[in-house]
Amino acid sequence: MDNAFAGLVRALSLKVRHELEITGGVKVYVDFDDFALRIEYLPEAEQLLLAAPIFDVPATGREALYRALLQGNFLFVGTHGTTLALDNKESFITLQLFRDMAALTQDNFPLLVEGFLNAAQEWRDRCLALGGKAEGSPRDAESGQAQVFREEMALRI
Repeated sequence: MDNAFAGLVRALSLKVRHELEITGGVKVYVDFDDFALRIEYLPEAEQLLLAAPIFDVPATGREALYRALLQGNFLFVGTHGTTLALDNKESFITLQLFRDMAALTQDNFPLLVEGFLNAAQEWRDRCLALGGKAEGSPRDAESGQAQVFREEMALRI
């Protein structure tokens, strides 16, 4: 495990007042209220990935939702530098962010996570407004979000 990554995780642990565990030396899974957050260190690229599922895709009315996602991704203006994505099975939308490890410090990392979660909430609200109620709740243990992001999670903040 990279000491810099471990330091970032310790800093976030202090901020949220809960000990976060690093899985396999490179991943942290945290359930922040309504968001399952995945933090993954990519040692080969010296980057950190933040990812959170934000909305289960409804069976109908997808066109307006997809249009808004694409427009939000345009030049990252609507996503505050993050990226919106759709899983391969078209079951849920996720918000993602890559950052170079060299740009992260123990001071700015908790702020980055907070800003990321704020952007996730903003996009969840937009998706709800555009797509109505999704087929599955973000908290639904059977949702696509649960299968991908909550599998290894044991923490709740």
